[in-house]
Amino acid sequence: MRKYLTIVGLILFIAGSVLGFYASQRNCIIAFITMGRMNFWTAIEILGGLIALIGLITIILSLIKKT
Repeated sequence: MRKYLTIVGLILFIAGSVLGFYASQRNCIIAFITMGRMNFWTAIEILGGLIALIGLITIILSLIKKT
């Protein structure tokens, strides 16, 4: 179970990072912070960051958890 959670967390972290970096090519989060403009790519960038964070938390919890 521990190995499974580590692999799932790693996949989530990589997928979220790739999605966030792809969406950040359009400088969406900068426009959102400075001017308050929210568009589709800003939402995708935030979603990618949340997915990467969930993956990172899953990896950390699976490494800490004792089986």
